[in-house]
Amino acid sequence: MDAAAELEGAIVALQNVLITRYVSAAGFVLVLYDHLLTLDDEVEYIWSAPTSVAKILFLILRYMVPSFLTVHTTFRSGLSIIDLSDNRNAPPTPLQINVLSRCKAIISFGAYAGWLSIVISNFLVLLRIWTALPHSNRLKVWSIVFFIVAQLLSFASTSWVVANMIPVLIFDARVGLCTFSRKPSVVGLWVVGLAYEVVVFVTVCWNTLDRPRALGSDPDAAVTRMLFRDGIVYFVILFGGILVLQVSNNKLTICHSQPALRIANTVIAVVSPISSLFVIVFFVWAGTTVTTSRLIINSRRAAGKAAQLRQLQMTSGPQCDLEVTSESLSMEALPRRSR
Repeated sequence: MDAAAELEGAIVALQNVLITRYVSAAGFVLVLYDHLLTLDDEVEYIWSAPTSVAKILFLILRYMVPSFLTVHTTFRSGLSIIDLSDNRNAPPTPLQINVLSRCKAIISFGAYAGWLSIVISNFLVLLRIWTALPHSNRLKVWSIVFFIVAQLLSFASTSWVVANMIPVLIFDARVGLCTFSRKPSVVGLWVVGLAYEVVVFVTVCWNTLDRPRALGSDPDAAVTRMLFRDGIVYFVILFGGILVLQVSNNKLTICHSQPALRIANTVIAVVSPISSLFVIVFFVWAGTTVTTSRLIINSRRAAGKAAQLRQLQMTSGPQCDLEVTSESLSMEALPRRSR
């Protein structure tokens, strides 16, 4: 390869690195902005709730992802002072060795943190789906078995990817960044999750079609309707697809959906060059966290409003003829709890 072609390749690689930085930073800003927007609801509906496994897992997810993205954004910001060298054969300096060690630690920790956050997100969504199902529904048993198997397979594939990434991770002194000496196979990070989410998405849609009462007007049905809506939106956002809904004869019909974003993650892992291998990974991670947080907070809010409306109905008596509609469960329907 001549010098001109090598220089052009280096320029393209640096451009891809900058694009990855900007997209990752956009995800970081998204997660922080949404966290600030929903902090008031978190304090009211999550912190005040009784201690439970779901509450603990939600708070771990809520604060683990922004914390890691803060460290990652700082580390990849390009603001750190790195001893650069134009001699490829020069031995690595102690600072470069230290940076490489930190790269290995951050990449390994990030891979498993991403796996853990996806497990928590999927489990919390599964709990929300169970809330919308009858108590004796056999789907609950099958879903938990499928969930456990899928997450174990995902953990195994994540471990395999990490074991293959670390040996080829190097520090490039020309640009002051950690990179790979050759392209590692990272498609295993996505395929198991993609298969799991497709199955759960189809199940949620089928359950919505099978239960037209979810479009009712009583408080409990309104909560169920909200869970169906947010559950479908959750997977649509993960897929980045197009979902067209039609309501006819009090029944919800799904016209079209396309799992584009998850497939894009997988395609990028296969066809992209090394410099853009993780171009949308952290943005998708941030979007998944935001969507899960919104789903849980919305469900807690709707359940609280429904409970308050039922209490008002019982205390008001039949003379009041209190009408409960979907608008009654809106944010303006009842005053917020004073703090």
